[in-house]
Amino acid sequence: MKKIQQATGATITKEELKKEKNIISILDFGASTNANPVHNTKAINTAIEKAYELGGGVVVIPKGDFKTYTIILKSNVNLYLEEGAIIHAARTDINYSYEKQVGEGGNYLEPEVNLYAGLQDHGHTYFANSLVYGVDIENVMIYGKGLFDGSFFDEETKLRSYVLQGGDPFDQPMRNKKGHTGEWFGNKGIALVRCNNIVLKDFSILIGGHFAIIAEGVTNMLVENILVDTTRDGFDIDCCQNVTVRNSTFNSLTDDALVMKASYGAGLYMPLKNVLIEDCIVSGYDAGSVYGKKYTKDKLIATDRCGPTGRVKLGTESTCGYDLVTIKRVKFERSRGFALEAVDISNLSNIIFTDCTMENVSSSPIFIRAGERGRFPVTGNSSDPLLVASKENVRLDNRNWVLPNTKEYTKYPAKRYIPSYRKTKEVTVDGCSSFLIVDNDMPTWINPNNFIEENGVYYGLKYEENTNTYVKDDEHIIKKEELCLYGNAVGSSQMPKVYNIEISNVKIRNADPRYPIILMGLCDSKLENISIKNISVEYRGGMKMEHAIQQRQLNTNWEYTQYETKPSVQTLPWLVNTFFLKEEGLLPRVQWNKDTNSWENAPFNIPEMPAVYPEPSNWGILPAYGFYARHVDGLHLENVTFTYKVEDERHPIVLDDVQNSVIQNVYADCKEGVEDVVEVTNYYKRPTNLEYVKNYPYYTTSVSNVKIDSSLTRKQVEVKAPAPGTPKDSRYPYETVAIPENGYDFTIKTEEYPLPLTVHRPFFIPVDKKEVLVNECLEFVVDYRNPAVEAATKDAESHIYNEVVSKKDFVVQGLKRHEKGKLFMKQSLEGAIFNEENRTFTWTPTKAGEYVVTFVLDDGVIEEEMAVDICVR
Repeated sequence: MKKIQQATGATITKEELKKEKNIISILDFGASTNANPVHNTKAINTAIEKAYELGGGVVVIPKGDFKTYTIILKSNVNLYLEEGAIIHAARTDINYSYEKQVGEGGNYLEPEVNLYAGLQDHGHTYFANSLVYGVDIENVMIYGKGLFDGSFFDEETKLRSYVLQGGDPFDQPMRNKKGHTGEWFGNKGIALVRCNNIVLKDFSILIGGHFAIIAEGVTNMLVENILVDTTRDGFDIDCCQNVTVRNSTFNSLTDDALVMKASYGAGLYMPLKNVLIEDCIVSGYDAGSVYGKKYTKDKLIATDRCGPTGRVKLGTESTCGYDLVTIKRVKFERSRGFALEAVDISNLSNIIFTDCTMENVSSSPIFIRAGERGRFPVTGNSSDPLLVASKENVRLDNRNWVLPNTKEYTKYPAKRYIPSYRKTKEVTVDGCSSFLIVDNDMPTWINPNNFIEENGVYYGLKYEENTNTYVKDDEHIIKKEELCLYGNAVGSSQMPKVYNIEISNVKIRNADPRYPIILMGLCDSKLENISIKNISVEYRGGMKMEHAIQQRQLNTNWEYTQYETKPSVQTLPWLVNTFFLKEEGLLPRVQWNKDTNSWENAPFNIPEMPAVYPEPSNWGILPAYGFYARHVDGLHLENVTFTYKVEDERHPIVLDDVQNSVIQNVYADCKEGVEDVVEVTNYYKRPTNLEYVKNYPYYTTSVSNVKIDSSLTRKQVEVKAPAPGTPKDSRYPYETVAIPENGYDFTIKTEEYPLPLTVHRPFFIPVDKKEVLVNECLEFVVDYRNPAVEAATKDAESHIYNEVVSKKDFVVQGLKRHEKGKLFMKQSLEGAIFNEENRTFTWTPTKAGEYVVTFVLDDGVIEEEMAVDICVR
C-alpha cells in the first residue's frame, strides 16, 4: 500500500500573536453587565476599533455577563475573555421564521451579499449575522477562560431557550441581494471568513446556533483547549489550509462535532488541505449537558432521525475537494463514527485516522463514500441573478447550482450531463407508509435547453467563450432516444475520487447493530488504496437477514426533555430511517424469479443511489453486520476483529465489485451455518447516474484478485436482476417493484412487527457523584428509561429547523408489557441496601474513602450498567 503523508497543520503560535501594548477594557467604552445589548455592542466594537487604530492590541472582556449583538473583529486586535466573563447572545425579534423570539432592541449584522449563494446551504453562505464576525482579517487571537453563550436561561421557569438559532433565515431569491427576505437573526457563534493567522484558545461556547464556529477560507489557524457544547455543528473547517485543532471538546447531538468541508462559501475555489486534529473528544450528549458536567442523554436521536451525531466528518459539501488530513487520538462518545464523503465532483485524498477510540457508536463506525450528486457550478444560459435558475436553463434538478452567465461570475461551461428522473410514482409496501419512485413508463424528463433540433436532427451545445453563449455543436449529434441523458448540465468533466486512506489502531465498542463499516464507491469511480488495520469493532447485534430484505419502516414516538429545556417528542426509527433512505431504497430487496413466477429474496441487490445525501443509513439495512465494501480497488483489511453482543444473522463481511485487495488476520463472530465472507457478482449494473434509463445496456461487476484468509468461509452470490425500482424495458422485462399490486406482501403487519431491541437501548438517568460523612445515611434513587416500552402517544415535532414536515412517519406502539426490566445492585458495599421496588439505594458508611457502587439493568437482551462514585469524608 502507498505510504500516506501526515498533515503538519498550522505554523502560527499563541506566542506570535500575543500583544503587550494597547490593553483596552470594554468597560472604558461604556460596556456594562446592566447595559442593554445595543449599547454593549457599540461599546465593544468601539474598543476593537480603537485598538485597531493604535496598530493593534488586546480588548479585554472582564468577569461579568455582557449581552451583545455582532462583535466585529479587526486585524491585529485580540479578544481576551477573563475567567468568569460571558459574551451573551442577545435576543432579536423573530416573527415569521420557524422559531419565534422577542427581541431586546437590536439585531445581528445583516447577512451580506454572496454571489455564490446556492452552491451551499444558507449557513455556509452568509456569515455577518454571527455573534463574533471576522472577514478578511489577520493576526487575531480569541482566548481566555470565558464563555460565549448563545442561550437564555429563564430563572423563573428554570428552562433554557436557544437564542442563536439552529436554522437559517429564509433564502433570498436573488444572488445579488443580501441574504434574507426581510427578517434575519443570529445563527452562528464565531464566523471567520478569508482570514490568516488565527488562534482560538481556552474559551467555551454554549449553544452556538447553526455553527458554533465556522472558519471559511482561513489559512494558518491554531485551535487549542476549547469546549464547544451546542445544538448543531460544533466546528466547521471549510476550505481552510494549514489548521491544527488539539486538546478540545466538541459536543453536538444533532449535527457534526468536528467537520471539514470544501464548499464555495468563501467565493473561492480553495481545497481544504493540511489539517491536523489530535487529542480531542467528540460526543453527542444532550446539548448543554457537557458544559454543565451532567452528560445527559434523554434525547435519543438527532433531528435527522439517525442516532446522536457528534462525530468527525469530511463532507458533505465537497465542491473544492480535500487533501492531506490527519486525525489522531480522538475519543468518540455517544456519537456517529468517522465519515469521509466526496460527493460533489472534487477529490478526497491522503487521509490518516489513527489511535482513536469510539464508545456507543450510533451509526456506521467508519463510512467512506464517493457519491455523484452532479453538484458543481455550471454557467447557465441566462444573465438573471436568480438563486434558483428558471426551468428554462441548463439544469432541471438542483437549479441553484446554475450560475448567471455574467462577468461577475467565474465561468464553468457545461462539461457533461446527467439525467433528470421523474420520481412521481407513489407506492406502498405495507399499506401504512408510502413513498415515491421513478415512473416506469416515463422515467426521465427531457430538457430542451441542452440541445437544438434542426430538420429532425438533434445537436448538442457548446460554450463559445468569445460570445459567452451556448451555441450549436455541429460535431455533437444526439440520437433521439439519448435526449433523456441531457437533463442536467455539470460544470466539471470529472467524477469524484477517493484514494489513499489509512485507518489504523481504532477500538470501537457498543456500535449500532444496523450499520457495519461501509466503503461505498461508484461504478465509475472506485475507492482506491484503502488501508484498514488493527481495528476491533463490537456491535450490539441482534439483527436478522429479514431486516436486510424487507427494509421496513418501523417507528415509535419518544417524549424527551433535553437538558434544561422544555419537553418535546421525536420519532424513533427502529429499522430504516426515511429522512435519508428514500424512494427506490425503501423497496424490499427481492427479485422476480421468471421460472417460478414469484418473488425471491435478494438482500445483496442494493440500489446504487449515487445522488443521495451521503449518510450510512442511505442504504438501509445491509446484509453484512461488520463490513460492507462496494466498488473498491486496493483494499487492505488486516488485523481486524468483528464481534457482537447478541447473535446477528447477517454475514460479517460482504464484498461487491472489489478488486486487487487483501483480507488477512480477520476474526469475526458468525452464526452457525452463515458464511464469513460473501462475494457478489452482479449482472445488472449501469454507469453512474444512468441506473434508471430505459434500454441502456447493462454490464457485470464482480470480485477479483482478492486474497482472503483461508480460515474464513466464503460464499459466491449472483444478482440476476436490476436494483429494485428499475423501470422494466427490453433488456429486463420483469417486475422490479415489490408491492402488493405486484404480488408481494409482508407476512407480518407493520403494527405487529417486533421491535429489534438492540437498536434503541434502555439507559440510566445519570447520578452525580455523592458525598457523605462517616456514619451519615446516604440515600438516592436510581432510575432509567426504556424506549421499547415508553412509546409516546403525542405527535412528534412538525419542523426540522425551518422546514415543515409535510408527512409524518407512521408509528407503532411499544412493547405490550408492563415489565420494564430487572434492576439490581451488582457491586454491593458493606451494609448497603438497594430496594428494587422503589429503586432506592441506602447506605451508612463506617469508614472514610472513595467508593463505587454499580447498578445493572437487565431487559433480557443486553445488561446495561451504571457506576456511581461515592466520597465518604
